[in-house]
Amino acid sequence: MVGEKMMGYEGVEGEVREETWRRAALSLYSTEVEDKRKGRVHYRGLYDTVSGINWDFTRFLVNGYSVVPDEVYSRFYRFIDYDLRKYLLLNDDEKPREGSAVTELRGRLQAIVDAGADGLRAEKKGKVWHVYIPGENWHVIAHKPTYDWIVHVPLEGFWTEASFPEVLARTSPDVLRSLQKGWVLTDVTPPHGRISDVRFATTQPWQLPSTLAAFPSDHVDVGVTAGVLGSTRMSIEWRANVYGYADELGWASRLIGEVKRVEFRRLVEECRALNGDSVALATAFLGDGELEYFLRLRWLYFRVGQEHIYLPAESAIINARLAVELAPEYTKFVSLVTRCAKIKHFLFVGFGAPQRRGRKNGQSPSPFYAEVAGARLVLVYISTKNNIYARIAVDGVPPGWYGRALEEGWDVRVVRMGSKEYYQVTHCSLFEHARYDAALRETLLAFAKAKAEQYPKAQSLVERLEKLGTGD
Repeated sequence: MVGEKMMGYEGVEGEVREETWRRAALSLYSTEVEDKRKGRVHYRGLYDTVSGINWDFTRFLVNGYSVVPDEVYSRFYRFIDYDLRKYLLLNDDEKPREGSAVTELRGRLQAIVDAGADGLRAEKKGKVWHVYIPGENWHVIAHKPTYDWIVHVPLEGFWTEASFPEVLARTSPDVLRSLQKGWVLTDVTPPHGRISDVRFATTQPWQLPSTLAAFPSDHVDVGVTAGVLGSTRMSIEWRANVYGYADELGWASRLIGEVKRVEFRRLVEECRALNGDSVALATAFLGDGELEYFLRLRWLYFRVGQEHIYLPAESAIINARLAVELAPEYTKFVSLVTRCAKIKHFLFVGFGAPQRRGRKNGQSPSPFYAEVAGARLVLVYISTKNNIYARIAVDGVPPGWYGRALEEGWDVRVVRMGSKEYYQVTHCSLFEHARYDAALRETLLAFAKAKAEQYPKAQSLVERLEKLGTGD
């Protein structure tokens, strides 16, 4: 690393020891930490992490009622509610009870804190640092993949043997294999050599049911194997070994290391040319997709090692729609049971709106809003008129809003949709204010570009707004 060469071995070694001690203390005592991206934020330590995981599992159970088939729900319930919580349990008063894995993790964090930064010893081993604690027979691993350190505190490993039921009862074998392919090309290691099981690790609880749904098995080993200390939070590392796929995934046994990355890149390029496996692309996005433009641009971004590749709007939209059409059961499971942000973006790319069960209080799924007289109005596009409007429910505006809007020169009408009334700012009024309001103009332009991908006639609005930006 260039930074390490400039600082010298001793300087980096001191930084590693200091960061290891500081992260351990933050994880134990949950104080505040400075984050340059977000200002001062509350560090999410051990207690909050365990509480969050328990809440995630509860949400999986509740949301699973409407998605998981009745005949297998009892097995799904046991896996989520008992087997996965075996070492992260709740007391009757809903406070985390420290099971064996959490107890050991707390003890190891305490040992690091007690040793102090000066009492630790760090040695560089290849691209990572090993940090040794006096009097202990285990060590911490620290590395700096990007701009900040990540510290792994290993555990002895607390495993539970369970099973994950077949929740995709109506998904064909061919589609299931495509779902598996996407995971294999990203986060899942297939059986190979002497390894006869499917393996994956994650610090994101949503990924456990999302991945296992594509690999249902009567023999699944799940373990809590480490605490991962990041810059703003501590996470629990889960590992899963799934048995019964040695024969079925024989085709994937060679997809290891660089070969896997080449195949991943090829999948994305083939989908860009609209002749790839759209279903595999969906789970590949869940594995290594990125949300840099979450709910803003209808593109799909992927990470292959340090390389970033993407699908532009047209191919991303077509592939997303095809994937949902071919694998509706899996998409529904991930979006409703886990509420995964990545699947919400995948649905937005394909259909222009995040997944919602229903709309409340006049809310719209559109992510685009206009600031009008101190209130946020949702933007809507009427294709028959090729017009853009801004709306808000009459009973949802701040007191005195209508009068202020008129004083500021907005043309506001009252329209009725079903049984509700809305204030609506006219198309002409929006464009007139956009002449002088750069922020409004940029918002309208982004909205018009998004609609132009679905409705070619909206391209004329894009061109008009771009001219407004030049003063013509």
